[in-house]
Order: sequence, then C-alpha cells, then structure tokens
Amino acid sequence: MAHVTKSDQIRYIELGNFAVDLNEGDVVVFDSVKDISPLYPLKPMTTLIAACFQGWQTMSANGQIIELREGTILICPPNLRISGGDHSPDFECKVVCVADQLVRTLLRDKVDCWHHAIYVNQANLVPMIPSSREDLRFYFSLMRSKLKRDNPAQPYEILLALLRSFLLEMCFMMEQSHGVKSDQRLSQGKVLFNKFLSLISNSQVKRQPISVYASQLAITPKYLTMLCLKYSNKTASEWVSQYTVEEIRYYLRSTDLSIKEISAHMGFANMSHFGSYVRKHLGVSPSEFRFKKK
Repeated sequence: MAHVTKSDQIRYIELGNFAVDLNEGDVVVFDSVKDISPLYPLKPMTTLIAACFQGWQTMSANGQIIELREGTILICPPNLRISGGDHSPDFECKVVCVADQLVRTLLRDKVDCWHHAIYVNQANLVPMIPSSREDLRFYFSLMRSKLKRDNPAQPYEILLALLRSFLLEMCFMMEQSHGVKSDQRLSQGKVLFNKFLSLISNSQVKRQPISVYASQLAITPKYLTMLCLKYSNKTASEWVSQYTVEEIRYYLRSTDLSIKEISAHMGFANMSHFGSYVRKHLGVSPSEFRFKKK
C-alpha cells in the first residue's frame, strides 16, 4: 500500500483533490469533488461511484444526458465515455474509483446484481436510502483514513472488508431501486449478455471455449462476442480471461489450497500450464504471487 505521487496522480487523473491508492492503483478516493468531468478519462477497467451530497451536475454518458442530484449515487462501468456539463456552484460529492477486477472479486456472491445494474443500465443513477446517507459519509471517511496510512502492519484484509461492505451497500441500494423499476423490460440481447456473465460466474471451471458458453445460450460464438462488445466493450474471451484471473487471485491470496489443488480445481491440464497462464496474466509465478507482499 502506498500514496499516489503527484506525477502518478496526474497520469491517473487531472484533478487536485486528495487521492489515495491501494494495490497499485486499484482504489482511489476523492473526498470532495466539485466537478466530476475532470476525472475522465479513467484508467481502463475502472468503475466510478459518485455520491452526491449537495447541488447537482449534468453530463453526457455515451451520448446520454444524465443529471446527478443531491441524494443520488452515480455508478459508471469501465470504458464509459463521460463528457462535461453544467453544475451548480454548491455541487459537492464524494467519489471512489475501483478496479473492475477488484469489484467482482469482493462481490463474489452479489456479482449478478452488480452486472445487471452496471453493464445493462450503463450509467446508473441510484437514489440514496435516507437512513443510509450518513453511513455513506462514514464509509468514505473510513476509506480515506485507512488508505492514506502507509502502515505495513495494517492488515490488508481490513481494507478489503471495508471496501466489500461499501460495495454491498451499493448493491442493496441498486436492488431497492430496481425493485421500483421492475416493469422495465430488457432487450433480448441484454438478457443474453446477463446470462453469459451469470454462466461464467457460476461455472466452477470458467476457462472454457467461448463455443461452450454460446451453446448453453443457444447462440453462435460470433453473436455472443458481438453482444459482449455492444454492452461492455469487451469480447467474450476477455470476459472469460478476466473471471479466470480473478478466481486465481482469490484462491492464491485467500485460501490455503495448494497450488496443485488450485490448478486442478480450475481445470488446468497440469501445473506447468497453470504456471504459464499465471505468469502471462499476473507477471509472476503462482508461488511468487501468493507470497508477494500485499
């Protein structure tokens, strides 16, 4: 865990607000944002969550005009194109930017809810539950406090647990919001894309040919990839790889299973193949990643 340097912060985002960093840029918190527009473009595969506590701001998200008002949370998926608009003089919100892979790793049992809200609805405006408004302030305050401490003795699990709790609050609010809008009908393409993500999430062996998933959806691999590109700007193969890498991260860092057991559990033909895959995607061997200082 380390602070973001001034040069790194400028590369990440051109904004003068306080920023903190966890795990090489996986989490960045902005305590008081007066204009969301300068936050873009974000790093690839970064989800933005902005909670507005005062005023309003309008902006364009992939050509759609949205308005973030007091008492509302804006949740934007990776690769969304945001351009600036007007904002009130008193506009103020708190923002957290989280690497997409970390979001899904922490929301293992709630990932379907997150996928539906983020990748189907795109720029998602969620009303704050009034009773949770002050809790959200505390979450941002705690995240800022924990992340800015350059303390090697600080347990990594505490930081992850705090972020997971925050994300679960977001899921709860999204579920409440979607319950009100349950009469909205999804297009067939969006339904298939949702089912594809659910299939990967619920598969013990995620690293399978795209044709396997396409067959379960009764569509062609080419059409499946087209849907993925349309709704997430990622191919079907990229989704499978990302889920697989997240699973590897989880088993290596959060379980006591041996590397041989993890390799077999995830469907790799042998440990050599597993090791090559980990080195390709994580840059180090499985054992090096497991014992790498967090």
